[in-house]
Formats: sequence, C-alpha cells, structure tokens
Amino acid sequence: MNKIVIIYKSNYIEKIIETTIHMIELQGVTKIFPNGVRALKNINLTIKPGDFVFLVGPSGAGKSTFLRMLFREDKPTEGKIFIDGKDITTMPDSRIPYLRRNLGIVLQDFQLLKRRTVAENVAFGLRVIGASESMINNKVQEALEQVGLSHKRRMYPTELSGGEQQRVCIARAIVNNPLILVTDEPTGNLDPMISQEIMQLFLKINARGTTVIMATHNHNLVNKLRKRVLALVDGQIVKDEECGTYAYE
Repeated sequence: MNKIVIIYKSNYIEKIIETTIHMIELQGVTKIFPNGVRALKNINLTIKPGDFVFLVGPSGAGKSTFLRMLFREDKPTEGKIFIDGKDITTMPDSRIPYLRRNLGIVLQDFQLLKRRTVAENVAFGLRVIGASESMINNKVQEALEQVGLSHKRRMYPTELSGGEQQRVCIARAIVNNPLILVTDEPTGNLDPMISQEIMQLFLKINARGTTVIMATHNHNLVNKLRKRVLALVDGQIVKDEECGTYAYE
C-alpha cells in the first residue's frame, strides 16, 4: 500500500510519522448484538489521514456503535477494522491501551474527574502511561493554551461553564497529539454560540493534520462546514459525500 509522511508540529514536539494512505479502513464490518439486533451491516469505507468526517443519521442508526469500534470499546461480529494499517479486530487486549494513545475521544457526557483540577484532568492519561513530570507539564500547558483555558488550570470542573468543561475534554483528548480524534455529539449539550466556538477548535485541530470523525445531529454545523458526510441508516451507509449536507433520506 502507498505511504505518505505527515509532520506534526507544536511548541514542544515535532513528530514525523510514516503512515498508510488510509488512516481508517473498514472491510465488511457487521455488528450483531446478543439480542439479535444488527447495529451495523457490511460497512466498507476508508478515511484518509487529515480527513474531517461528519457521521450523521437518525437515533439508533448505529453511529455510536461505529465509533466504539474505532477505539475497540466493542468488536465487530464480522469484518476487519484497520487503524493506521493495523488490524485492531485481532489486536490482543493487552495492546488496546497503546492503540488508544493515538486516539483522542470526546463524548457528550464530559466525564471529568470532579475532585481534580483542570490541569489534573488533562494530565490524567499521560500519568497512566508513565510520562515524565516535565513532559506532562509541557503538554498540559500546550493543550490548555490551544483551547484557551491555561488561565483556569487550577480550577475544578464544577467551577466551569458547560462550554469550558467541553474545552477541558478536548484538551484531554489532544494532549498526546493523537492521529485521530473521535467525537460523539460534542456540542449536544451546548448553546449555538458555544457550539460554534467548539467547532472552531476542532477545525484548528484538524488543520494540524489530525483526522477528525464527529457524530452529530446538528444540521446547521454540518450544512455550514460542508465537510465529508457519512450517513448511517439502519446500520448501513446510505450516503458518503464530499462537501456534504446533513440530509440522509
């Protein structure tokens, strides 16, 4: 398979990563739950490095299942999923934490640790993997600067607004310079103005080379930005459109 070279730069780190031309590839992916519900049906698609992809469709269409597959929260019943050229469907469970180091995850439910400061929340994943204190301090500061919250690093989640809490979640997701950012309804609980600000953050992250996949019901955001749109209905992709709109019927 052809390869390309992506250069990631920040104030403190420069990474040169040789990667397959497809950052994400699904081959015949089907998911059937124990109760017989077929959540995904023979999904075949590729997502290139640096893509920005909206995942749309009605509730129950399989969007969240699709996203959970990408960070191996769940496994397909049939088919294969490749992340950066690696087959994650056969990956041993012991390797999953290493897979997730290259993934940033932002959910609608903030899932912040209420008894830890903003900086401690952002640093949590780095501490889990045993990063040095100097690296943690540098990366946390950089991530907080990117989301405009460096001045609130010592505050606690309960002292922040909803939009600020979501910014903390984004900082936590990007602190390790992930190859892929997976987001599930990241603006679902936010008012329109704050949603626009959060989307600008995702666009800046994408502009640095990070592949972004966002499940959303927000028609206005999708229609305004005209990025690639994947539409899921009843577990099947019914539309894959560059510069697409929200419509999926």
